[in-house]
Amino acid sequence: MTELLKINNLCLSISSDNESEILKNINFSLKESEILSLIGESGSGKSLTALSIIRLLENNCRVTSGDIIFNKKNLLSLEERSMRIIRRNDISMIFQEPMRSLNPVMSIADQLEESYKNENKKDIKNKIVENLISVGINDAERVMSLFPHQLSGGMKQRIMIAMAIACKPKLLIADEPTTSLDVTIQKQVLDLLLKLKDDLNMSILFITHDLAVASQISDRIVVMKSGEIVEDNYSMDFFKNPKSSYSKTLLESSSYTKRNASRENKENQNVLEVNNLKVYFKEKKPFLSKEQPYKKAVDDVSISIESGVTHAIVGESGSGKTTVAKSIMGLTSITEGNIKILNQDILKMKNNYRSNFRRNYQMIFQDPFSSLNPRMRVGSIIKEGLSFLKPELNNDEVNSSIINAIKSVGLNENSIYKYPHQFSGGQRQRIAIARVLVLDPKLLICDEPTSSLDVTVQKQVLDLLIDIQNRRHISYLFISHDINLVSSIADKISVMYQGKIVESGKTSDIIENTSNDYTKKLLSSVPQII
Repeated sequence: MTELLKINNLCLSISSDNESEILKNINFSLKESEILSLIGESGSGKSLTALSIIRLLENNCRVTSGDIIFNKKNLLSLEERSMRIIRRNDISMIFQEPMRSLNPVMSIADQLEESYKNENKKDIKNKIVENLISVGINDAERVMSLFPHQLSGGMKQRIMIAMAIACKPKLLIADEPTTSLDVTIQKQVLDLLLKLKDDLNMSILFITHDLAVASQISDRIVVMKSGEIVEDNYSMDFFKNPKSSYSKTLLESSSYTKRNASRENKENQNVLEVNNLKVYFKEKKPFLSKEQPYKKAVDDVSISIESGVTHAIVGESGSGKTTVAKSIMGLTSITEGNIKILNQDILKMKNNYRSNFRRNYQMIFQDPFSSLNPRMRVGSIIKEGLSFLKPELNNDEVNSSIINAIKSVGLNENSIYKYPHQFSGGQRQRIAIARVLVLDPKLLICDEPTSSLDVTVQKQVLDLLIDIQNRRHISYLFISHDINLVSSIADKISVMYQGKIVESGKTSDIIENTSNDYTKKLLSSVPQII
């Protein structure tokens, strides 16, 4: 195979008061029809390396030295007009978050048309349909008329792939294309990329922090840490015998094992009881129809969680997991059913009493950055809950509670004077945990709290949650699409599909002896390091 891309001694710095070098002597090459995975933690420089190749860096980023040779041309020496031609014909990129990359006010057809500007208008529709079918969207004509918000996460990612391969590129850069997808959709996307690579004879630079995914798709692995390459190895050799100590740490962190403490459930009471919960949403009424159609987001779901127990709900996007969590938290209207917390029916509580009772059950959201107010210091963020739910505390007690909470999640006391943007993703999730711990809840609902975190940070956050549970005897309702992760931390599992619980029981029974076809499908879709 001939060499398609070669990066020589690439160095990049960000202009600031103290100009710092972000990428340091990056060297690697990519051959035709080869898949190279670039792995490492957030902030290691993976995305900046990719953006340097396609020359889409921010204005304050500056390549200080090095060469990027693509198809025997040095991309860094080309004029912008020539670079645009290469982006249009030879190099495409799939970005990490499809919803942010797609225009929300344009239909799918209008957005895909931009990839065929030089084509005959009469042929464009047929080419778009063929392109969508090639990425597994069989009802292409219907999807073309939709807008991004009307599509699932997996469908949006397929649209992004369709846009990227419209020009049949020689090089496809995929930046974390499966991070937020369900395991079943993730498997479909990986299979699709492998098929497209063979069909188009295309090279892929695959950026990920998931080593299991990298092992499924890669020919070679390049590991980055703090802007430097610490290992460049063939995939099979990397997973059997990694060279660097950092690579070994990544591999160890990729398989999480719960650290159990001896816990005696002295109370033996149900902290949460959800009985026959139904949540139906009205859908658009068809023309001339007399009946109002409903979407059954949650359909007759029952769950009970004892004190100090972790109960996980797993399933694909749209299965109703998060709707169950929002129903418990009072963030969505309930059609039918009842919810008891500490043996009290929260749906029958008066508003004032229910607001005060909320200190007993709290929620950690999936994206810590979106759930933390960027204009407030960490101390004020943590204090906010105390002000509303524990107004009886004086200033000294409030300050003491804030400091104890921030220390209990492993952060420095000085963190309370900083803003959320001054912390990493893992640290922000710790702050989100501290914000709820300060209220000393009996039930904590964790909605995908580690899905967007690197494997090493994910392990730290999970260790922290288990440690807190062992110390405080908190019950967890853990929502996830990663059944492999859940099997390591949950005492019980409920599997949801299309608004219903199709299977529920002890974790070991579900993982090892399931007879349900959908659960088997979830388990078989989980990527394993090979």
